[in-house]
Amino acid sequence: MRPRMQEIEKRFPNFEHIEYDYDLDEDIISKYKVGDILPVFILLDDDKEVTRLVGEKSVEEIENKLRCFE
Repeated sequence: MRPRMQEIEKRFPNFEHIEYDYDLDEDIISKYKVGDILPVFILLDDDKEVTRLVGEKSVEEIENKLRCFE
């Protein structure tokens, strides 16, 4: 997922990408109720969840979600 996120960050300069480790960051994983299917892309606005994508997604699928909030 990392290469896709780097590509998206280039296209959406106001987008901030933060990665968490499912096994090491238990507090944040629990806070956002991340299940067993990974990766999980959670779009936040003012620390509130706006939408999420679960499982491997293409750059186009992620960009389509982000365009809804430009």
